[in-house]
Amino acid sequence: MGLAAPSWTVGDLRIHRVDEVPLPPPTGRWLLPDATAQVVARHDWLRPDFADPSGVLRLASPSFAFSIGGLRVLVDTGIGNGKTRANPAWHDLRTDYLQRLTDAGFPPDSIDLVILTHLHTDHVGWNTRKAAGAWVPTFPNARYLTSRTEREFWAGYAMDEARAQMFRDSVQPVEDAGLLDLVHLPDEGHEVVPGLRLLPTPGHTPGHLAV
Repeated sequence: MGLAAPSWTVGDLRIHRVDEVPLPPPTGRWLLPDATAQVVARHDWLRPDFADPSGVLRLASPSFAFSIGGLRVLVDTGIGNGKTRANPAWHDLRTDYLQRLTDAGFPPDSIDLVILTHLHTDHVGWNTRKAAGAWVPTFPNARYLTSRTEREFWAGYAMDEARAQMFRDSVQPVEDAGLLDLVHLPDEGHEVVPGLRLLPTPGHTPGHLAV
């Protein structure tokens, strides 16, 4: 997986993918246990972009940036820099993610809306950055949007410290700044602006949404 910012056109939209770091190879075996090397080998289209020559899937959790209806939108925010994480591959990162986002034409101060599909650690990390010893919103001019079900689930999640830490450093500061909007998602979804709709897709997490 390259770390350049590819882009493609969907209808009238130009969508930019912004990568942070590849996910560790064991992630694919955990997420898709049936995608063995033998199974992957039967699908030539997966190589080289989505699998290596040995059949190990190449996975990432990128952000997507685009403009629509007068809004500059960012979908998901990766792992983040300087975060305390149980996963060694994600702990205390030092990446140039914000520069990549800027190079794609979306500097942080220009973002109007951050959509969080769910609140897993690798999708919310750049919600915040460290400034003067405190976690503050990375996108100060943006509204952050996720489903009410998702926020309530993770706010009440007390099963392990790692997930509680994620909420404290990457979600709570956004909420404390008054920038977090929570939406109820009926079956027909929620229209943000014409052409941009959020649909409920629970399963991966209780309040997961699709854009």
